[in-house]
Amino acid sequence: MRARRFMALLIGLSAVLVLAAWQTEKPLPGQRFDLRGKVVAVNKNEGTVRLAHEAIPGYMAAMTMDYPLKDKWAFDVLKPGQTIHATLVSASDRAWLEGIVVTEETQPEGKSLAPPESARTPIGEDVPDFPLTNQNGRQIHLHQYRGKTLLLTFLYTRCPLPNYCPLMSKNFAQILAQVRNDPTLSLSTHLLSISIDPEYDKPAVLRAYGLDYSGNAHPFDQWEFASGTPEQVRKVAEFFGLNYWTESGQIVHALVTALIGPDGKVVKIYRGNDWQPAIVLADLRTLHQS
Repeated sequence: MRARRFMALLIGLSAVLVLAAWQTEKPLPGQRFDLRGKVVAVNKNEGTVRLAHEAIPGYMAAMTMDYPLKDKWAFDVLKPGQTIHATLVSASDRAWLEGIVVTEETQPEGKSLAPPESARTPIGEDVPDFPLTNQNGRQIHLHQYRGKTLLLTFLYTRCPLPNYCPLMSKNFAQILAQVRNDPTLSLSTHLLSISIDPEYDKPAVLRAYGLDYSGNAHPFDQWEFASGTPEQVRKVAEFFGLNYWTESGQIVHALVTALIGPDGKVVKIYRGNDWQPAIVLADLRTLHQS
């Protein structure tokens, strides 16, 4: 009897150890892809590496983009010009690189591989009366929003990474929900998302995309989605300091969100994807009170 109890205890302990090991070693949730590319820049302060990487068949074309790193030690090792192999993990709301392996120690030749940064910051400037076309096919002009606070961002509907355009739209959806619950902000705030992919993001595409995020019976009364001709969109983007270009069929771009006051002047620029909806809501309330 004592021997049987001892054996049962050993079996139970083994099961616990196997379960613990499985829980420790199982991969993080989300899609996982092999990625190979050349390091363009390393930004330890922001926790990202800019990688000019090869195409991922069936997911995204070859392009140059900034990716967060899970492996923090890599910031002390990586440098521009290296070729690395890594795993791209794409979860529901973010993406990151892990399992970094340096496969080639080469240095960049000629001009820098780094794409131009969004340098223009038009704080305090009057926003021109840019014409665009919204999700209903109706012509709009930015001056028509004067008298209200306008929150404006850029995206494109086919953006594959969850912490780029989809994150901007999720942030806007959270902001809109809070704005609707605040009677003062609801009367004085408008949201506008501008597509930088005008060849594909026609009004019908923008309308379907907007309906996925708005979650309201009147989805476009306070949050519109717009684009225009390539020239029209380029002029708007250049004013706000947004650089973008097409590479292997996909759009490489930075992230720029702008807060425009009721007088039509730029109040604040939020760059990248680190800003939080709560910060923007606080700025909206401060602007309304002033």
